[in-house]
Amino acid sequence: MKSALLLSTALLASAAHADVLGLTAEAGTFAVNDGDDFNSYYGIAVEHPIPLIPNVRLQHQALEQKDKADLSFNDYTLYYEFLDGLLWLDLDAGVTFRKISDAGNSDIDGTYPLVYVSAYVSFPGTALSIGGEVKNGGGSDADISDTTFKIKYQPLIFAGIEAGYRTMTEDFSSAGKYEPKGAFIGVFVDF
Repeated sequence: MKSALLLSTALLASAAHADVLGLTAEAGTFAVNDGDDFNSYYGIAVEHPIPLIPNVRLQHQALEQKDKADLSFNDYTLYYEFLDGLLWLDLDAGVTFRKISDAGNSDIDGTYPLVYVSAYVSFPGTALSIGGEVKNGGGSDADISDTTFKIKYQPLIFAGIEAGYRTMTEDFSSAGKYEPKGAFIGVFVDF
């Protein structure tokens, strides 16, 4: 009972700081394994102030590597904003469902549940923010971790650039382990 009351209070507090309606979109390129392969990514997130209903984030990551499986995936994330600019901090948490469809390897086709956490800090008086995102889980058939470290520079009211480093480990019980990693750079808009 106490935990339900605490969760409700946190969600209502986060809603009080939420945008009336927010939209963020991003797109860029991910240089996997020290630039051996370049893959595109894009995503969109919709945020709202309605308590108890999660925000939604959809992302696509192309992930083709030479002589390896095509691990391209779509992430469907449901999350809550626990901090939204309070003391220059943003904190989101929720769940991601990662859908992998590899036409060449049916052993890894499937949808994998992951815990999602995102945290960023903005530097007052600048257009810079720094932070990261972690997704971890996979269920009984896989052990998946996906960690992103990101710097965002937003000199315009509604747009900016982002860059950072991303590491993934995807260990499938029926298909072995894959560890794509590398730097990325992209652009984003935030309304």
